[in-house]
Amino acid sequence: MRFNNPLPCLIVATIGLMGMLSHPEGISAQGEDSVQPGEPRVIEVVAKRYEFVPSSIEVMLGEPVKIVVSSGDGFHGFGIKAFDVSKEIARGETVTIEFTPDVAGEFPILCTEYCGEGHEEMKGVLVVKAQGAEQP
Repeated sequence: MRFNNPLPCLIVATIGLMGMLSHPEGISAQGEDSVQPGEPRVIEVVAKRYEFVPSSIEVMLGEPVKIVVSSGDGFHGFGIKAFDVSKEIARGETVTIEFTPDVAGEFPILCTEYCGEGHEEMKGVLVVKAQGAEQP
């Protein structure tokens, strides 16, 4: 069968190329595959009304992490009280937060700056798993 309209193939090829260009290092779940020994794992987060994307971050106990937070639409905050993390993020700004979790468990991530009527619902969670813990 011969297709007279090359548009569908062109669209698929364009989407694939865009994906490769936007992730030249390769696509992996929260950067797990690209971590070098001794280097922190880089996790990118976008703060926007009224959510964090991703809303759940999973790391291992003792694993150095670098969370790079950008604001998608206005002034926000990024706080994880258990690890003494509290940063302000202005519109169009990016902040980097580095720490090594030393306690396993689930810890709330909160927007620490009032950002509008949905501010109280802007939440996330940091899940710190102990080495050898069962994976679901």
